[in-house]
Amino acid sequence: MLYVLPFIIAMAVTMAGLPMLARWATKWNFVDLPGARKVHSAPIPRIGGLAMAGGVLVAALIAVDLRAQDRWFLVAAGVLVTFGALDDRFDLNYRIKFIGQLLAVGIVVFFGDAQIHAITLDDRVMLPGPVAVGLTIFFLVGITNAVNLADGLDGLAGGTTFLSLCAVALLSSVSDQPTSAALCLAFAGAVLGFLRFNTYPASVFMGDAGSQLLGFTIGVLSIRATQSMTSQVSSAIPILLLAIPILDTLSVMVQRISERRSPFSPDKNHIHHKLLALGLGHHEAVMVIYAMQGTLFIAAYLLRYESDLLIMAVVTVFFVLSISLLQIAARTAPRSEAVAVAVPTAPLSRMLTAAQSPSRLPRFSYLAIVFSLSAYAVLVVMGTAALSVDIRDLILALLALTTALFTFLRIGPLSVVEKAALYVTATVLVYLDAVLPPDRIMSVMTWTAISIAALATAIRLRLQKDRRFQITPLDLIVLFMALVVPSLPGTFSLPPGGAWTIAKLLILFYAVEVLVSRSDGRAVWVRLAVASVLAALVVRPLLPF
Repeated sequence: MLYVLPFIIAMAVTMAGLPMLARWATKWNFVDLPGARKVHSAPIPRIGGLAMAGGVLVAALIAVDLRAQDRWFLVAAGVLVTFGALDDRFDLNYRIKFIGQLLAVGIVVFFGDAQIHAITLDDRVMLPGPVAVGLTIFFLVGITNAVNLADGLDGLAGGTTFLSLCAVALLSSVSDQPTSAALCLAFAGAVLGFLRFNTYPASVFMGDAGSQLLGFTIGVLSIRATQSMTSQVSSAIPILLLAIPILDTLSVMVQRISERRSPFSPDKNHIHHKLLALGLGHHEAVMVIYAMQGTLFIAAYLLRYESDLLIMAVVTVFFVLSISLLQIAARTAPRSEAVAVAVPTAPLSRMLTAAQSPSRLPRFSYLAIVFSLSAYAVLVVMGTAALSVDIRDLILALLALTTALFTFLRIGPLSVVEKAALYVTATVLVYLDAVLPPDRIMSVMTWTAISIAALATAIRLRLQKDRRFQITPLDLIVLFMALVVPSLPGTFSLPPGGAWTIAKLLILFYAVEVLVSRSDGRAVWVRLAVASVLAALVVRPLLPF
């Protein structure tokens, strides 16, 4: 509960506060105006940083056992948010912003127990005091600005920092730093609440107040996770986790200097700009960077006890591969403007345009979802020979609820309660599938049905024109946290096959969401299908076969 509660509180407070702050932002001119280097075409409130800061503060005061160094950290974060908010409103000179960053960093370095005082070779090697202080200040100021500079697409900085915060929370936990882990998850919850409004097309931006806060937070808490007396985690792990913003900042500054411009001058040479220039859509560019950050997450966890030299070698390889692949892609990308106009910009869109035009594939994919889910339900029902008392009572309650609602709402659209019952029914089916006796043929058949549903759902989401529901980069984060993280050794004690069960449940949820989003004219059939599945589950254990 120590870890879950701050996450939930921060997420809830952030989500509740953002709409109100967004209205206030428009009134007081806290907005990001369109420009030559920006991808949005209308003014967007940039108040997300203040909402996240408020969510974290409430969560920390209510659900985290704060120590003296934690209070100093929150004070320093408040200083950084204040300077960032002033910059969002008045566009401060970079020298004033730099003074704010130095003030915040000085607070945590001298009062907040955040210093890089050792490196990891074969053993821990202690650094002289002045070297430790100088290195820490350089790292924290650098990473604060690096995350700030990398915030260029909707959901980009929020999603990558969310993954980094979760990784630091995991490392803090294994380093016996429960308070730092709780603070990491409070920030992660606030970011997730913010991403609800920041996923493309964004209705709110985090602004400098948010991007500087997140970069500073990851830097400070990653130092604590690696530098505490009880930690065995390698001190170079923060560099591996933050390799993307570091690479982005270094590459654009080197290019600017080589062009005899100021390293702080604006341009469109960031990694996300280069991905967009290659023809990727907004979602696709963000998903590519999310995938890169997810890879770094896994690498940081698996290499957490290795030498700093090995970790820096991995970082170097990552830098070289990333730069090389971007250069190769830029050279091989089509440059003809006629081609760019003739076909959609996103590669997946180009591949599916022919299938989408006659509207056959979207219709076929919807039918495939219906039949594959029906087949999966039939297979689970036929394989269920007995029910536990609690599951039987739950199914009976769901059946009574759906029957009553069907009686009164036969013609109307699905209600919120009915949609909730549909998701619970899907969860019950996956649970019953997981506890079925091992049977190779049954396993192949259920996975075939689930795989068809997954493929049809992906096609349907990509091709549907009204976009009432679609896969976003935020869904990629959810899938990563649900499927990959529990599979890492030493993280969670899932039962055998637990990750695959979670995968089935997520696929069913997405498939059901597609059906629900298109059910306005088919609500009666959805109600009948749910009631039939529940009734069959009740009757099946009574049959002799």
